[in-house]
Amino acid sequence: MSKPYIMKNGIAVEVSDEIYEILKKSDRHIKYVERDLKETRYIINKEKVTVKEIPAREDSLDRLTALGLDFADQTTNFRESVIDKIMLDQALEKLSDEERYLITQLFYFGRTERDLADELGVYRNSIHLQKKKILAKLKKIIEGGGVL
Repeated sequence: MSKPYIMKNGIAVEVSDEIYEILKKSDRHIKYVERDLKETRYIINKEKVTVKEIPAREDSLDRLTALGLDFADQTTNFRESVIDKIMLDQALEKLSDEERYLITQLFYFGRTERDLADELGVYRNSIHLQKKKILAKLKKIIEGGGVL
């Protein structure tokens, strides 16, 4: 039985049967992703004189818009989130160092109330109450127009 070959930079390279099968499967997968998912396919039944359409699973924004589908403007959401981030940063600056530390540790670094309580040598409930108080203060600063 002859050994399988693959083309590499214009040169036929002999490979093992295992390598050849792996490459054949990966080439088929690439073809599936690059072509099969993006193209509408048709199955024609000559006996029943029917055509079955298998729509593409990947579509372009232009074609979907032409079909009348509407998409939310992502730029406004981005702008709003940037504005919210700026407002939050400015509100955090108005907190004391201890308050800012507690909030950043809990919400930016994902630490637990229990972990912070152990570090600071206080009860977890104390951290929880401080957190609620600080969040209310941040809300008041932001809603009261104390930023920007």
